[in-house]
Amino acid sequence: MVFYDKKGGEVTAVYPAGSEPHQRFWMVMDILNEATRKRVDRILTEREQKNQTIDTQIEECDRKVFRKAATRSAKRYNMTQTARVLGVHRQTLYYWMKKGLIKPKRDYRGYPVFTVLDIESMMKWKNRIKI
Repeated sequence: MVFYDKKGGEVTAVYPAGSEPHQRFWMVMDILNEATRKRVDRILTEREQKNQTIDTQIEECDRKVFRKAATRSAKRYNMTQTARVLGVHRQTLYYWMKKGLIKPKRDYRGYPVFTVLDIESMMKWKNRIKI
């Protein structure tokens, strides 16, 4: 084994294979490699834990969004309530239904009902028409 000087590139020491300094050098290299491997393993496990934490947080957020969407689509409003929210007369909604511009869902009695999502889309549609 040959050691060189960093600056000049000159040989600083020569150790024959199998000598005690040569063996010590390789033991130190083994220790450094083991330490590096452990450090890399620790970094990878920490990164994996962070990814799992982020995934669970995203899943929780998705669940909340889905729950909110489900509750928003479950709540139903009748014609009068919808007309008040939209700022139009109730007869206007009947006119829009007659013309086929809106298609409400029906409740068990056959009356037209609207969900929050329907009302939001009607608001966007109404505001787009106003120009």
